[in-house]
Amino acid sequence: MNWILTLILLFTSFVNLSVAGEPQPTNAPKKVNRDWPFWRGPNRNGKVASQNIPRKWSETENVAWKIKIAGRGHSSPCVIQNYVFLSTADEKTKVETALAFDRKTGNTLWEKVLTKGKFDSPSQARRSWSNCSPASDGERVIFLSSGHSRILATAFDFKGNRLWKKTVGDFVSHHGYSASPTIYKDLVLIAADHKGGGYLAGLNRKTGDIVWKTPRPKEPSYVSPAIYPIHGKDQLVISGCDLLAGYDPQSGQELWSYKAVTTECVGTVVAYGDLIYASGGYPKHLTVCAEAKKGGKVLWTKPLRTYVPSMLIHEGHLYTVTDRGIAYCWDAKTGKEKWKGRLKGTFIASPVLIGDTIIVPNEQGTTFLFKATPKELKVETENQLGNQIFATPVVCGGQIFLRSTHEGPNGKQEYLYCLEKK
Repeated sequence: MNWILTLILLFTSFVNLSVAGEPQPTNAPKKVNRDWPFWRGPNRNGKVASQNIPRKWSETENVAWKIKIAGRGHSSPCVIQNYVFLSTADEKTKVETALAFDRKTGNTLWEKVLTKGKFDSPSQARRSWSNCSPASDGERVIFLSSGHSRILATAFDFKGNRLWKKTVGDFVSHHGYSASPTIYKDLVLIAADHKGGGYLAGLNRKTGDIVWKTPRPKEPSYVSPAIYPIHGKDQLVISGCDLLAGYDPQSGQELWSYKAVTTECVGTVVAYGDLIYASGGYPKHLTVCAEAKKGGKVLWTKPLRTYVPSMLIHEGHLYTVTDRGIAYCWDAKTGKEKWKGRLKGTFIASPVLIGDTIIVPNEQGTTFLFKATPKELKVETENQLGNQIFATPVVCGGQIFLRSTHEGPNGKQEYLYCLEKK
């Protein structure tokens, strides 16, 4: 019997080590939802299981800790084990930095330079030079940065030791770089669409070596790669450059591709069974539902743009909050509108679904909580934190991590908040 117990323990250890790199179902175990390992969360779709999160907060209510962030950034944290990782950029010194914080206290553990000397796009009030959210496989954390007309990937261990740094490829900036990396099995997957000729790349997450690299069109777009099980097989799906496309994430081989969406997209593609949903903002305003297969077709469209925020799927319905603050609920298969309503302000951050509650902040620092239901839009609470929020919230382990900017007489100061119910 002892040898049977030993085999069980070994198998359990293997599963625990592998889970961070595999696509997770929406009903993933609670221990997985303790972490937020990469952009769009542990389930890769902006959804986590119901958690005992605070419904109300302020500068003094339900704040576990807050920490000043030097510079500016639109990236979201990566939260893994007892660590919180984040990137930021100093516009004056032209330095982008990787940061690590203690999850319990918010104390800074280390700071490391990612790139310095030349950012690739002009400054604008609503633009950041640090947009890519980091990704972790449970042993290392990977940051993406752009500068000197190239994309760089850098990996650190959790103590801040640099493990590797690689140039992924050239990059001709149009409005900067914003695609976040994701982990899939033994790879780090990276997208870099640009006017000089874009590409997808798969890097070995232990060494940084480029395992595969697949060319993309010469068009600017900003979408992060997404992994979904489609037709019984994991696919890397991406929109932009006028295309919807699916690739084998292990080899980079194109599985299907067809013209279906507009040129410039930002929000990450979402999936419902074998259907995918994307929205773009230039030159057309277009939201589409399409088949994820070779020879597929667009099933329905809307002349609306959710340009920067990503959309959400829940129980057969598609939810979105447009950049201009109009929230919609559609039947995912037919596109029939269930409701629409206005939320105050404008939006860049993407909504996150916790159980059946959607949480989404506007640019003016107000975060809205409302139910994901096709019956009606009913905002439950509005919480103000600072004057600006551009980064998508991260929700895991009953905590909300929110990046907010306060503007005062001495200028702007960014903070990272850990919100927790008390």
